[in-house]
Amino acid sequence: MTKYTFVSLVFILLFNQVINSTSKNDTTQLDKKIFKDSIQDEIKTDHGTSFFLFISKKSDSINTIYLYKKDTSNIVYDKKIEVSLNLDSISKLWNSGLYDSLKIILSNSIEKKFRYNSFSLNENKRFNLDSISKKQTPNIQRKHNNKEEEKYTEVWIYIVFAFGLIFFIVGRKIILLNKEKKVLENDVINLKIKNKKLHLEINSLKEKNKTQKSINQTNTNDVKSKIIKKITIKNKLNNEELKRLTKNQEHRWVTISHSAIGKSHSQANPPIPCQDNSYFESLDEKWQLAIVCDGAGSAKMSHIGSKQISNNILPFNIKRKIKNKEWYNKGKLPSKKEWKNTGVSILRETKENLESWVLRDNKKNATNYALSDYASTVMIAIYNSEGVLITNIGDGRGGYLNTSGALNPLFIPFGSEESNGTIFLTSPIWEKPIKYIQTNVINENILAVFLLSDGMEKITFECSNLTDNVFTDANIPYKKFFYPIFSKIKSLNNEGEEKLKNEWKLFIESGNNAIKNESDDKTLLISFLK
Repeated sequence: MTKYTFVSLVFILLFNQVINSTSKNDTTQLDKKIFKDSIQDEIKTDHGTSFFLFISKKSDSINTIYLYKKDTSNIVYDKKIEVSLNLDSISKLWNSGLYDSLKIILSNSIEKKFRYNSFSLNENKRFNLDSISKKQTPNIQRKHNNKEEEKYTEVWIYIVFAFGLIFFIVGRKIILLNKEKKVLENDVINLKIKNKKLHLEINSLKEKNKTQKSINQTNTNDVKSKIIKKITIKNKLNNEELKRLTKNQEHRWVTISHSAIGKSHSQANPPIPCQDNSYFESLDEKWQLAIVCDGAGSAKMSHIGSKQISNNILPFNIKRKIKNKEWYNKGKLPSKKEWKNTGVSILRETKENLESWVLRDNKKNATNYALSDYASTVMIAIYNSEGVLITNIGDGRGGYLNTSGALNPLFIPFGSEESNGTIFLTSPIWEKPIKYIQTNVINENILAVFLLSDGMEKITFECSNLTDNVFTDANIPYKKFFYPIFSKIKSLNNEGEEKLKNEWKLFIESGNNAIKNESDDKTLLISFLK
């Protein structure tokens, strides 16, 4: 017998006890005296009957006699009468096995509770246990016939058995679910422990990775710093070269500039016009102005945009913004903060002026171009011998030569390794312009200033160095390129300077194979203090 069967049996027995207790008031109580007299008469008349043997053992008292497939009679008797169980006799009620035993219990409890029945005990009749075991009840008068009793008995047996089976199945399922629940709880606990360990490992790896990145970045920065320092020293003018450039100075600026179409644009069908433009002007005896604009290759009207910005709108806005500044009138450099505000303001107004111009031009020519069709980068240098004010949007480059002989960059081109992407004056940058617009005040005594579009950068700048698997854009001007040009300007007289301007156009268009084969448009503006 499994533990589940045992549990079911216990449930049925307990249920029977509850039913019997609830039906106690329905049982017919036998008079104590009648019971006593009956037993005494039985003993006198039949000393060999099983009932006599049943009560002669003196081991226990009988309170209730269960009548097989009959009702239950609770017999009240005098405690002085000692009776004992005759196992052989009482076993007659149970000799049909577990099933019949259950039927006995159920027929004398459930059936009695749910169907109307009554019986009475005839005081003049006597009965013995043998008659009970033979399913004879001479002292009980029943109101219902045996068939009807059997019918109700069987129905209730099946009903209770079904309920017992249901309780058994449900109980077993609950036990299994509890076991599964415990297993799942243990699994959850184990998973939480593993998850915690994994988080600790991940955090440890992140720390290690962060440390390693920091080490790598530090090493990379060290390598780059060494490369830039080495390149800067290599491109610095020596004393003899510097002396040659500064000897017998006249303190006047000589500026040459030209923009030429790139090879890919000239070979396109139809040819694409040059999208670069430049501008130079001596504002007065103290200040010089240089501007270079590189039109966006993807913008169909950028060649007009770059020219309109560099030659018209921007010079007008610059001169209007700075002419009343105290620092400008004194020929002194402003603070970096003041120039930043001024430089950003100049470019913002230039963008707004360009937008207005585009609307007017569309109306005049019945066109429908957008502001972005005129996209262009902008590089501005306002300078004198005491320093340079720069403002930049985009990926062009600029540099200067100071009186110590060092060739240095004016700014970092947007789109190099320090930045990402390329932007234009017409780009959506005006909510946070400081993030995209570079401004600076270089407070050094200078001998030369130069601006160029990205079509000339590989020829004129150290911008792609690979050392120890570290790529470095040193952004340092080539001494071998610029020093010969400075020397030639220094050596020319006025007539030679005018001739050089024409020669410069030819040089930018096809000066050597590198310049001649450059696919992008090319602009180079050089201003030297002679």
